[in-house]
Amino acid sequence: MRLNPARPCVVALLALAVLAPISAQAPATVALSDFVVNSANPSYAYLGKGFVEIVAFEIKKAPQIKLVDREQRNKVLEEMEFSMSGLVDPSAQLEMGRLLSVQFLVSGSITDMGGPLLVSLSMVDVQSGAVVWNDQITEKSGRYAYIGAYFGKSLLKHFNATISKSTEQALASTKEGDSASVVALSKGIAALDKGNKVEAKKELAAAKRIDPNNAVAQAFLDKLSSASAKFKVVPERYVSYYNPAYLGGMEKDRAYFDYSYANLATGDINPQRDDGAIWWLKMNADGSYATYDQQSGSVTGYQLPIGPRLGLGAELTSANMDDDIQKPSTPPTWMESGHQFYTYSGGILSCGYQVSPALSLGLGAIVQSQTRSYYSEYISDPPPGQGDANNYWLEDNLSFGGMLAAALKSPGGALAWDIAASWTNDTLYYFDTDPVILDFVEYGAPLYVEQTLSWSPNGQKTFIALKQANDIYFDRDLYYGRIMPCVEQWFWNRLSLRLGAEGSIVARDGSTELGWGATAGATVKFWKLELDLNYTLRQRPSRTLAGVTILEYVFFATVSADGLLFGR
Repeated sequence: MRLNPARPCVVALLALAVLAPISAQAPATVALSDFVVNSANPSYAYLGKGFVEIVAFEIKKAPQIKLVDREQRNKVLEEMEFSMSGLVDPSAQLEMGRLLSVQFLVSGSITDMGGPLLVSLSMVDVQSGAVVWNDQITEKSGRYAYIGAYFGKSLLKHFNATISKSTEQALASTKEGDSASVVALSKGIAALDKGNKVEAKKELAAAKRIDPNNAVAQAFLDKLSSASAKFKVVPERYVSYYNPAYLGGMEKDRAYFDYSYANLATGDINPQRDDGAIWWLKMNADGSYATYDQQSGSVTGYQLPIGPRLGLGAELTSANMDDDIQKPSTPPTWMESGHQFYTYSGGILSCGYQVSPALSLGLGAIVQSQTRSYYSEYISDPPPGQGDANNYWLEDNLSFGGMLAAALKSPGGALAWDIAASWTNDTLYYFDTDPVILDFVEYGAPLYVEQTLSWSPNGQKTFIALKQANDIYFDRDLYYGRIMPCVEQWFWNRLSLRLGAEGSIVARDGSTELGWGATAGATVKFWKLELDLNYTLRQRPSRTLAGVTILEYVFFATVSADGLLFGR
């Protein structure tokens, strides 16, 4: 009988179909509870927290195990009001495993033998309640790396999981570390559980300093110093670039320089200008007048910690605004009907205070000088010697203002909300095109309120943020609000990319206008330096012509350096 040549292929495919589910078996889900400590030594009070993370550090190296990390575990158990201390009661262990939706739960105890430590661990199957693995070792506390590797290998062998070379090297090493390092590590983790990052960093840094090879302390320090959300928009010229509430509890000083530029993104080109689209014009409703609004600004700032809870900041600010008014001449040309320039220089002093690990408050004081030069075909020229080089009218004003801010964050820092409000008595002018008026009309700077809600689901590598900003005018029937969702992803703690959308609302004179926009940006970190680049497309009400909404782009960049004089 002749063999069908396709038959071996069919058999092979069937074999692969049978074996594939086995080879692609889902990883085992495991959680660890803090080990119970039996010791009269007060410095060992938190040792169970440190050793559980040392064992977890080894287990996480195997791809066949899906380990519930400490932050996720604490969050779930806190929501369920479940005790997170070491568990002895088997029924409590099973309940903890069910709450965490894991297959296996590892618990254990550390007994002080008056020198060496007796460490005993066991693992239960959450569904059946059966103990499926247990082991113990008696060793000096300074050999904490060996103890972690010992239990890591023992547990991974139970799952037939991959054992890393670094685990084998730790087992082969005869080196004994300083027991003070594991004590400091344990205290740091205990402080982190309480939401006290300042104390946690202090103890973890001490653990690393005592034993430079303490890899677990380094892993926690890396996580605590990992990236933060960099999603920002250019605020009003009298608003600090950084929310002052975050000055409370800062550990490093920071110097920074920020530059921004905004211009119309589209409109009608003035054919009299040979520089083209740089001079877009936006017409009013009846086409009788048009405008362009341009703005640039810079901020040079420095912030520093004053004690563990208080921080101070100082900024030197400058801004330039160029508002032009044009009207149609012989089609399709335009002629200039008026023009005004604003030049600002000033400063902002701010401070922040950390009321608790979850709450910080901030405030600031603002002073700015304004020089305004302007002209209109409908007003007379200034008297001789009282105008500028272009024979524009000149005005000098000094304005004052303040800021109030607050910031809230969850114990692990994954969820954060902040708000800042700022106002000054600065004055601006729009041009009233009413044939009866045809003049500049004074109005006050708006109250600016900005709030941001951000969430990091994976240890401050991915951020989902929602920002909302408001310009609230007290002497005009005008409100401008924006809402901006954004997603940001960090790579290797060195590069972040972000992308967002923007929805806007302009309410004025009894009508409402909805708008749209988008934002994108990137951050690059090198040594102590950080470069932020951001581009935003947005719709906003014109400063110059009432009733006109412009589409503008905003580019801004920030260069900052941390830890120049203070902090690690």
